[in-house]
This record gives sequence, C-alpha cells and structure tokens, in this order.
Amino acid sequence: AAIRALLLYPLNALVEDQLIRLREALDSAPARAWLNTRRRGNRFYFGRYTGRTPVSGDRNAGNTARLRADLREMERDALLVANDHEARRFFPTMDGAEMWSRWDMQDSPPDLLITNYSMLNIMLMRGIESGIFDTTRQWLADDRKRVFHLIVDELHTYRGRQGADVAMLLRRIRNLLEADSLQVVGTSATLAGGGTIVQETRQYDGEA
Repeated sequence: AAIRALLLYPLNALVEDQLIRLREALDSAPARAWLNTRRRGNRFYFGRYTGRTPVSGDRNAGNTARLRADLREMERDALLVANDHEARRFFPTMDGAEMWSRWDMQDSPPDLLITNYSMLNIMLMRGIESGIFDTTRQWLADDRKRVFHLIVDELHTYRGRQGADVAMLLRRIRNLLEADSLQVVGTSATLAGGGTIVQETRQYDGEA
C-alpha cells in the first residue's frame, strides 16, 4: 500500500467532480468485471482526502462513534441509489476500491490520493498523516525504477503568490518522498490555442 499518484486540485468542487469520474473508471460494474477477468480481481484503490473525509482527529471513542455513524449513512445512501446508474456515481460503495475514511488511508494509503493543496499542506505538517508519506517513500526506495506521479489540475490558476505557495508545496512533497523519478502532469481546460504540452520524467539529484 502506497500512493502511486497524487491528484491535486485547487477547489473541493473539482475534487468531487474527479471522484465521480474515478468511480466510473475504476469502480463501476464494467470496471470491476474487467479487473476480475484481466487482473485477477486486483483493484486500483483511490480516496478523497479533504475536509469532507471522515473523520478528523485522534482515534478515540467519540471519533470512533462518529465514524461508525458516518459509515452507516454512507451505506444507506449507496443502497438507495444502487440501481440508478446516474445517481450512484455520486456515492461511494462499501464493497469497492474507494477508501472510506482518513483512518483507512492513514493505515493503507490508496494508489490514487485526491486532495486540494490546502489540505495537502496541512497533512505535511501533522504527525497523524506522516505514515502515508513514510509508506510511499519506502515503496519508492524499494525499487528505483518506480515513478511517483503528481497530477496538478487547473494549472493556469497557479500564478503570483498562489503559484509560489504551490511550487514550494510541490518541492516539499518531492523532497519528503525522496522521489528520484517524478512524473508531473499539469492539466488545464483553458490552454491557449497553439499551446504546447510537454511531458517529461525527470531524475532528481536531491537539489531543490
């Protein structure tokens, strides 16, 4: 268990939109059928780690009770829309590849972690999430041929002070993970006509 790809968005609304697409691509009935027949039942695990993800704080009795209540509500909602193809994309299933809570992802990081840059900055400052990055760093260290993928959406919005803040955040991630091989993908729906897309996998020597 480790993060293979970190999907970074500026707004939670964009996170939610991408989550719907990932449910369709990785956890829908056709996707599961394909994985069962072609990949021996393996799954691509993914999870949203934002302020909406239950449950924040330490693992005490009160938070455990809150998480149980949240999971019951999630299961109820998923069952209500189970037979509605359009509606069910908006709800996580309880038996699929989508991870339910922060505690799940802290214990076993998903292959794809989806968050916003504000939450990522908070995660980097707290010990409670350090295991997510420790496990991922070890996964990368075990095989230097492995590549960590960083997807930065709405690339055109990162300008001025906000752009500088996000640039520093990405450097911190690279240095924390000791990622020798890093694939960065920037996406934008407003790329000017005639613009050029550059794809590059870089090998870093530890210099910032």
